[in-house]
Amino acid sequence: MKAIDIKNKILWGVALIGCLGLSYWLCRFAFFKMHGMKSWSNTLAMVSLIIIVIASIVGRRILSVATVAGYMGGFVFAMVFNTDGIDPGGGATNNAWMIWSIVFIVCLLIGLIVNIIYKGKIQKQHID
Repeated sequence: MKAIDIKNKILWGVALIGCLGLSYWLCRFAFFKMHGMKSWSNTLAMVSLIIIVIASIVGRRILSVATVAGYMGGFVFAMVFNTDGIDPGGGATNNAWMIWSIVFIVCLLIGLIVNIIYKGKIQKQHID
């Protein structure tokens, strides 16, 4: 592997981790009063961080971008479409964490599929 490839992978990973950090700060602290979730934003951010690091190492840039988009996009969808309710015991419920998770997972799957298709097209062009 060329030195420039390693440098690009590192810069790409660091840039996306910075974007994730900004997204995390916004979701966890700036908009906390909107959702009140402490641990779920932390959990998704840690999962996102792990995925970005691994995807950057193996050169899956689209998956890395989809991870950040899924984190922030999932939060936006969750805040727009969440509903409040009351459980049978009288406690408050909210489905924002489920919406956030579903959008996050869907974005990851789309990013993975697009990355696989893109890699296949590049390999096919090299064969032809």
